[in-house]
Amino acid sequence: MSFFTDGPRERPLFPVREQELFGYEGRPWTGPPADHIVPALVPWATPLGRSERTIVALRAVEVWPEAMTLRIAVYSRDRMDGAPLIGHRRIPDYHALLVGVLFPDGGRASSETVSVPSAGEPHEPVLRVEEGSGSEFRYEHPVFVWPLPSAGPLKVIVQWLDREIAETHTKLDGGRLRAAALEASELWPGLPKRPGNGVAMRQIAAEANDAAGPGLPQRQPRRAPGE
Repeated sequence: MSFFTDGPRERPLFPVREQELFGYEGRPWTGPPADHIVPALVPWATPLGRSERTIVALRAVEVWPEAMTLRIAVYSRDRMDGAPLIGHRRIPDYHALLVGVLFPDGGRASSETVSVPSAGEPHEPVLRVEEGSGSEFRYEHPVFVWPLPSAGPLKVIVQWLDREIAETHTKLDGGRLRAAALEASELWPGLPKRPGNGVAMRQIAAEANDAAGPGLPQRQPRRAPGE
C-alpha cells in the first residue's frame, strides 16, 4: 500500500490575507499609520547627546495627525557591535542607549519598559522603538511617540553610559509639532471599513460552499464570539 493513498483531506477554514487596503481604523496609539497617511516632515536636526567618539542626534520628526516618529541617528568613530541599539527590555539595561520623552503636562514614556500595542486607548503616553537600519558606524532608529504634545516644551532625553553619554535633555517646541500635524494628509480618503471577523468568515465560507458545488460537504464558518 502506498503511503499517499488517503486522498485529499478537508482543509480547515482560515481567514485569508487582505487583497485590498481597508480604511484607517483610527487607533493612533498602536503605531504610525504609514499605509494611510503621509506625515508632515519637520527637519529638526539637532544633537541629543555626544561623547568623544559617539553622537546621538535627532535627524527629523515625522508628524502624524495624532502622533509622531522621532528619527534618531547614532554616529560612531569606532565599530558599533549589535543591533538594535535601542531596545525595549523586560529588565532595563541602564548602560545601553536609552531614549525617553517628557511631555509639558508631566506625562512621560521611555524605552526602559516593554511597549505592547493595546486594543484600548492607553492612559499614559506611548514610546515604541521600531526596527532601524544602518552600518557599523551609523545607525538610525524610528521612535514612535503618542500622543502629540500640548503647546510647551517637549523634552527628549537620551543616556548611553557605555558610550560615556550622561543623561541629556533636549527641548522641542510642542506647539510647532501640533501645528505641523495639520499638514499630514490622507492618501486614500473614503476607503471602506474592514468588516468584522464574523462577517469576513461568513463571506469566505459562502465562497467556499459555492465552489464546493452540489453533493459535496459544505464547509461551515467558525462562529465569532457572541454569535
